[in-house]
Amino acid sequence: MFVSVAEFEISVPTRVQMAVYGEAVLLSCTFPVSGSWDAGSSVITWQRHLEVVHSFFHGRDQLQYQSPRYANRTSLFHQEMNKGNASLRLDRTTLEDAGEYTCSISTQLGSQMKSFGLKVAAFYTEPRLHISMLNDGHVEVRVTSEGGYPSPSLQWLMGNESDITNVTHTQLRQDQHTRLYSVNSKLNLSGTVNSSITFVMKNPDLGQEIRRNIDLLSENGGFEQSERRALFIGLSIVGVSLLALIILVIIIILRHRKMKKYNSRNTSETNIESSAASTHQTETEKSSTDAAESITETLLKIPEEMVRLER
Repeated sequence: MFVSVAEFEISVPTRVQMAVYGEAVLLSCTFPVSGSWDAGSSVITWQRHLEVVHSFFHGRDQLQYQSPRYANRTSLFHQEMNKGNASLRLDRTTLEDAGEYTCSISTQLGSQMKSFGLKVAAFYTEPRLHISMLNDGHVEVRVTSEGGYPSPSLQWLMGNESDITNVTHTQLRQDQHTRLYSVNSKLNLSGTVNSSITFVMKNPDLGQEIRRNIDLLSENGGFEQSERRALFIGLSIVGVSLLALIILVIIIILRHRKMKKYNSRNTSETNIESSAASTHQTETEKSSTDAAESITETLLKIPEEMVRLER
């Protein structure tokens, strides 16, 4: 196959190409070849503006002319050059790699150069949700994400319909080294209102759209119910403690009574005064026992009162 000089036409993308930050991108460039291709007499050069990205001549790569910023990140497809493939692989792309690239080809059939644009964008990470109660009783809903480029478009919706973006506060910060953005967007809501919110973040350059639904459920008087529950728990603890104390007193009284009876049974001499004293002691013990039983019955009613309070 013979190609005339007038027909020598290289091909590059007609639209701006998109690269993903940190990943490899293929910069396409092809040229016509005849039946035999001489690598020794061909020159392939890639440039970004005036910066040499990669060059090939005398049958091999000439990396000594390459810009240090592209060192160890570029490669040609040597086995496909005889088929007219001069495409360049660029690894680990950064935001600084964006710009206009020019592919220049010179062979025995002719010479030509063409340029096209390259954009670099980065995906945003999965948003993290933070919900906190403020001192004024409002609820702060905050969404954060980072590692994206360019700056995203954000939208907050109430009930998936009403746009409330204008009442939110959003901060965008750009890393000085990577130039990637971090996003911090927050919304304040009343703590006593049930709310259904939708957060939308878009990165149009990569077609990324993150949509997350947030349902906030709260009850009026929720704090009063919590206080009543805490009061019930506190009273329960006090009641149990009192019950344990009274049971201990009753046990002591009963043991003391039993010991008195045992001692009285072993006493050989009994007079009227000791009998009267014993009778008085018995009445006193009976009175103490009745009092203890009355206190126990009163204490057992406490849980019922607590149950009614909790309800």
